[in-house]
Amino acid sequence: MKNESGKKRFSFKKRVLIFMGVLLALLAVVLLILAWPLVHPKTYSPAQVAADLDSLVVYIERVHPDPYRQLSKAEFYGAVEQAKQRLSARGKVTPMEFYYEASRLAAMFKEGHLSVQSDVFIERDMKLFPYFRAFRLEPGSHRLFLRTDAEIGGHGFKAGDELQEINGKSVSEIIDGALEGVSGESDGFRCALIDEYYYLPDILNIWISQNMPADVYRVRMRKSTGEQMNLDVESVGLLKWFALNRELPVEESLQVKAPFESKMLNDSTLLFSFNECVIEGLEQFLSDMFAKAKADGVRYLIIDNRYNTGGTTEAGDELCRYLTDKPFSSVEKVVIRFSEPIRRLEREFLNGVMPPRDTLVTQLDDPASRKQPYGDDVRFDGKVFLLNSYLTFSAAADFASQFAYYKMGTIVGEETGGMTISSGDIITMKLPNTGLGLVLPFKLFYNIGADENAPVQGVKPDVEVPSSGALDMALDMIASGK
Repeated sequence: MKNESGKKRFSFKKRVLIFMGVLLALLAVVLLILAWPLVHPKTYSPAQVAADLDSLVVYIERVHPDPYRQLSKAEFYGAVEQAKQRLSARGKVTPMEFYYEASRLAAMFKEGHLSVQSDVFIERDMKLFPYFRAFRLEPGSHRLFLRTDAEIGGHGFKAGDELQEINGKSVSEIIDGALEGVSGESDGFRCALIDEYYYLPDILNIWISQNMPADVYRVRMRKSTGEQMNLDVESVGLLKWFALNRELPVEESLQVKAPFESKMLNDSTLLFSFNECVIEGLEQFLSDMFAKAKADGVRYLIIDNRYNTGGTTEAGDELCRYLTDKPFSSVEKVVIRFSEPIRRLEREFLNGVMPPRDTLVTQLDDPASRKQPYGDDVRFDGKVFLLNSYLTFSAAADFASQFAYYKMGTIVGEETGGMTISSGDIITMKLPNTGLGLVLPFKLFYNIGADENAPVQGVKPDVEVPSSGALDMALDMIASGK
């Protein structure tokens, strides 16, 4: 297929707001709060937001190659009308209120590459629950457990203690409600976005502010010993929320990392951290790394793909050239919609292909164009382990799919957040009245080996363990000779 420049899949790390420079970030927040009313209208009329919701529908249907592949069109249209009615009943609509409704509509498509931008709307008078970031969200059960020992509402709690209820509503209900506005194919991926990434404010507080704001939150905690405790937690404003959360330890997925790096874990095991699918500098890095590994007699390679949310598929292709002796491809077919917005993209990005407007084009895998592996004298001939997580997304999940299909080694961890059939390659369009950014995919990818008739799923591990324990599991398997 025609894919010489690689699929430029989306990386969530490019758009989430990550607080690494505390003082600079705090200053930016203060300036933003002060300047926001000067550069953005505080409210919109029902007619304005209704028009923007109509535009949202038009943009999705114009750009996406198959928007109703997993969603009933009638169900979506009904939800749009309900959103209009709810917003109309408010009279004047704030940016946050509109974002909340628009995010729920976008999330109905269950696609990580179709979403509204979430880091643009802030309200000064939000009544925030200050401690969500102190808790770890468990996918599936939607329970919240303390990450570390912490003081909440003047009482001390231990790591593992559970937040069960806020103002009479169970935490699982709050999580379920918040997830309705989070775009993504799987529950694990969407929970990971809530759990791992910093937003301003966080996703759970966005839901709280729109559904049950309060001056005081009545909280029920359950300690690991089984003891239950009720306590009052005063709501906080944005600056106090930030001050409380800046002291929390930064999750590993958020820590600043090079796109790729390597180190020896012992005299026979090499760890390659594949943190972002970036091709620049990768070819030389891998050439040097594998040459040294061969010279040093390295027998085991662990590829850590857990914190990789995407980039370009060229990066995964280059890595695969060292891991298989077969010609390979990442996709079976790609469906592309060349609508008018896409025609305005640079020809180079589209590989020079420019059919008439509003044309669907299907590109099939061409065996003659498959990527070629390196020779025996270059390829790694030891045992390979791949670590994935729910956050493994987009081009990183494409690499995992190739790894599994061509049987390059053993996969350890969690099912990837990126699916084997998924949309990708995005553009961003702004809604005309509110200025809300809408992220839209214009390609549909069928990964190599994907079954069109099977349920949509990610790349499943050979050995399933929580991603936090995947590296230890791989090392245990190496030690035991598995």
